[in-house]
Amino acid sequence: MKMVEVKLNESGRVKLTGYIQESSKEMGTVAAKPAVLIFPGGAYMFLSDREAEPVALAYAAAGFQAFVLRYSVGKHAGGFQPLKEASEAIAMIREHAADWHVLPEQIAVCGFSAGGHLACAAGLRAEHRPNAMILGYPAIDLGDAEENKQNDHKMVENLMGTPDYTQEELDLLNLHKQVGADAPPAFIWTTFEDVVVGVQHTLKLVTEYAARNLPFEYHVFQRGEHGLSLSTAVLANGRKSMVDAHAAKWFELSTEWLRSLFGELEVIDKPFEFNFDDFQAEQD
Repeated sequence: MKMVEVKLNESGRVKLTGYIQESSKEMGTVAAKPAVLIFPGGAYMFLSDREAEPVALAYAAAGFQAFVLRYSVGKHAGGFQPLKEASEAIAMIREHAADWHVLPEQIAVCGFSAGGHLACAAGLRAEHRPNAMILGYPAIDLGDAEENKQNDHKMVENLMGTPDYTQEELDLLNLHKQVGADAPPAFIWTTFEDVVVGVQHTLKLVTEYAARNLPFEYHVFQRGEHGLSLSTAVLANGRKSMVDAHAAKWFELSTEWLRSLFGELEVIDKPFEFNFDDFQAEQD
């Protein structure tokens, strides 16, 4: 595996990191792979490490080329700058598909919470769109403009770049209102116990997909609080409430869904051949 890192702005604050599995004598038949581009959450205020590289490495281990976009947050997010960066990252992966061993028309985005909002926006609104979306407890409905202003909704204010915005402008961020006939297939999961981004967010999105007869898969796990990521002990930050073996099955389900959508990796009936000299040459 090799890592690539591309800075998407002059300061290097916005960057695309890739975890690229290269071809070898033993893995040559699956050199080009589908890709998963991950957007960590963090309320557009910060970027969660728990929802970034660990998720990328899990998808890499499952046979995907994996990428993480560290996008603009806080005061840098105005004008929905993260969406422009997501679109640029998707275009860059397609542009470098040959070098990075990616199947350019098999690129999925995967996001969590605010990152799920960004992944969904990339699928519905970006100039360069993914071929599929994996949305984990995504924020979908950012609410009513007047209520947001009364409640000092900083996340929306940061995305807008101003505290003064209209409902029409906000509805561009209310993604259940942006579902069109060209929306990509979606794998959506959340938990009943999530009180930060309630299940109504995903229900609104799923309702719009169903009304337009668009393909989706939807899972609501009963247990698990907001921010589960892979829902494993190593990513639990010392909290038992962040570990749920049943909810953790979302990851395997998502890889099965991607394979059903993109097709299985190529496996051919090839006899085993071992040439010590060939393998020794790779070490020289």
